Amino acid sequence: MNNSYSETEQWIGRRHRWLQDAASRIIQNNNDFSQQDIIELTDLCKAEAINAISNEFKKIEANTLSAKNSSTQLRLIEIKNIQGINALGPRNPLTFNGSLSIVYGQNGSGKSSYVRLLKHISGAKTAEKLLGNAFIDEQQPQQCIISIDENEETREILWTPETGTLNELRPLQLYDTDYANVYVNDENEVTYEPWILQFFSQLTNICLRVGQAIKQEMEGIRLTVLSPSKEMSKSKSILWFNELNTSTSKEHIESYCSWDENDENQLNIKRQQLAEKDPTEKIKQLRNTVTIYNDIHSLLKGVSATLSKEKCEEIIKAKVDYIIKRKATDDAAKKVFEGLPLDGVGTESWKLLWEQARRYSEQFAYPNEQFPFITSEANCVLCQQPLSSDAQKRLNNFETFIKDSLSKQAKSAEEHLNNLLDSLKDIPSESELALHFRLMDLTSEEQNQIINFVNILEKRKESLKEITSLDHKLPPLPSEEILIALNEVAASNMQQALSYESLVELDNKDELRDEILELEAQKWLHQNKFVISENVDKMKKISELKNAYSLTNTQALSTKKSSLSDELITSEYIKRFERELKELGGSRINVKLVKTRATKGQIYHQVQLKNGLKNVTTSEVLSEGELRLVSLAGFIADVESSSDNVPFIFDDPISSLDQLFEEATIKRIARLSLNRQVIVFTHRLSFLTLLQEAAKDMGLDYDVTWLRTESWGAGEPGEVPIFGKKPISALNQLLNERLSRARKILQEQGKAEYDLFAKGICSEFRILLERLIENDLLADVVQRFRRSITTQGKIHKLAKISIDDCKIFEELLTKYSKYEHSQSYETPTPLPEPDELKEDMESIKNWVTEFNKRRN
Repeated sequence: MNNSYSETEQWIGRRHRWLQDAASRIIQNNNDFSQQDIIELTDLCKAEAINAISNEFKKIEANTLSAKNSSTQLRLIEIKNIQGINALGPRNPLTFNGSLSIVYGQNGSGKSSYVRLLKHISGAKTAEKLLGNAFIDEQQPQQCIISIDENEETREILWTPETGTLNELRPLQLYDTDYANVYVNDENEVTYEPWILQFFSQLTNICLRVGQAIKQEMEGIRLTVLSPSKEMSKSKSILWFNELNTSTSKEHIESYCSWDENDENQLNIKRQQLAEKDPTEKIKQLRNTVTIYNDIHSLLKGVSATLSKEKCEEIIKAKVDYIIKRKATDDAAKKVFEGLPLDGVGTESWKLLWEQARRYSEQFAYPNEQFPFITSEANCVLCQQPLSSDAQKRLNNFETFIKDSLSKQAKSAEEHLNNLLDSLKDIPSESELALHFRLMDLTSEEQNQIINFVNILEKRKESLKEITSLDHKLPPLPSEEILIALNEVAASNMQQALSYESLVELDNKDELRDEILELEAQKWLHQNKFVISENVDKMKKISELKNAYSLTNTQALSTKKSSLSDELITSEYIKRFERELKELGGSRINVKLVKTRATKGQIYHQVQLKNGLKNVTTSEVLSEGELRLVSLAGFIADVESSSDNVPFIFDDPISSLDQLFEEATIKRIARLSLNRQVIVFTHRLSFLTLLQEAAKDMGLDYDVTWLRTESWGAGEPGEVPIFGKKPISALNQLLNERLSRARKILQEQGKAEYDLFAKGICSEFRILLERLIENDLLADVVQRFRRSITTQGKIHKLAKISIDDCKIFEELLTKYSKYEHSQSYETPTPLPEPDELKEDMESIKNWVTEFNKRRN
């Protein structure tokens, strides 16, 4: 056995890591598994499926399995405080005192309700739904208190429906008619298992629960259904869409689902092209539009270019240079012409006069002389007067000034500045712009953008005239957004024109239609991009969950448990079944117990016919009594060999059995109680009597409880009726309790009430007389409910019977039988008074004492 544990521990160490963790938890928690454990293991399983599990997971340590193979000692002590369960409403607890407890009750006394309750709270295979009282409208909350002794520790447990199955009572074994069907008609998993097999059962259960949690999560992921049009089905985009899978990357989705304004324009253009009736005319329109947009673009771009930062800086620098040089020239002229009688010499007007004088002198007055001609014979070319020496000197100074380098530099700077200013392009006027607008398909907003662009240029140009320093800031150039837009329109129209030209070259439009469908498919992908991306993520999640679900497969566990079961259970279970069937008197029943299958960590057995036809079931051949006996053999063989000492509970186990089978079953049940607690529920008086006899023969400590229905509810435990007690005890009860109560009723309530009570005493006394005849007078040789005649150590006592003994019983039975029958209304037989009853009962009590002395 230890080798099995050690080998199993090594085998588990080779399983999936999440399963190793689960195995460790089973051992640590002593098979008590919470929903939180399932949640954590589910997460661990999913993490392992994507290789995201850390190295920190629980493992089972060596020798931990063998250490857990210990037995449980369990006894039921009592059930009390029951409410809301069927029609049960006892005011007193139902107690179980002896090793054999017999609970007797007639139909409707609540016996079956107690059995249903025990099945429900112990998690029996055939547990039924636990109802409230079906005959009242206002239902009480369901609850009860169970007192148990577990491993010599006594405690009380409050049970409610929310509590579910009590783990403490799971080992409890219960047999009833439903269980009988399980053991005969159905495949049945062995109830008792060594701890190592229980461990595999729990591990399998965890796999199923984790697998179910993963499956539910997987089923909760719904892919959004997307249906492109049939026309698009052959496009590259839809073919890609139809192949979406877990390997589809985000980059692929971005690539295939991209869509921008250019794509939209292309789609619209191609649609227009397909709808165009005269492509040649359209080409002319488009090219004309290109020219118009290019013209205004060139116009605005040209004006903007002449007012660029570089151009403006160049003009400002030229202007600064001219100002500087002009000032230097003026300063030099001031020195030359200072003290002249007239102002303005050296000014531009004066220079103009001087240059005219030069032309007149060189062309007319002194054509062959250098200007100014200032000899003594010369006259002033302006005033025609002879030149004095001072005048000659002034004219010579004037010419020197004009030919000076500063004057030339200033002149050159002025010319450069003027050239730059002349290079500035004219700003388009409003009328010029309006002419362009009439030829263009512009919105009012676009027109305003162009006007604003021109106004900004105008402002910049005007400011340029005023600025005389690079430190002064010009108004900024306008945004070229409108220029870009104009260029795009021109480019778009040119592209359309080229497309139309290609279209003209094609004789059919099939290729164009295919291009349109491709673009429409691409646009459809873009419109559903989010859903596509979401679906791919869901596919990946489902794939991960499928991988995780595969890690919960129980086949390996079933195979391993089946192997261990063959070693530890199956063969022994079959031997026990055959032994139990023989002990119950069923050797002649032609059946066998076989292992049928192993699945999901469970090993199933079934009772089958020996050498029977394959399509004929056991229940179709055996009688009802044989089926009951076979099922009892299967049940006892299943649970009796357990190392756990737990209660066995039987509910009318001998139903449908004949007398031979019945007596064998009673003896077997009694023997079971030699080493464990056995609780038997029955409504059959014969079974009660025979079981008591068997218990006496084996010297068992047994107790009998009588269930009855009271006005407040069923299942009320009470005193054992006369027929269930020992005769002498019953006689003492009649004398000391019942008769005293009858006397009080007579005194306080009168004859009518007394007669009702006394009639019951008479009936019970008559039954007691019959019991005394069987048990004492006839020495228990013969019993009404016993098939056998017991003679050993008893039959010699019959010789002690005298005629007087017989007369006593004849007289009393005759007397008290009259009260059992209907009476004549005219001459009724009066019931005996308390004193008469006492006299008769004491007489029979004295007889018992005397007779026992005589025969012993």
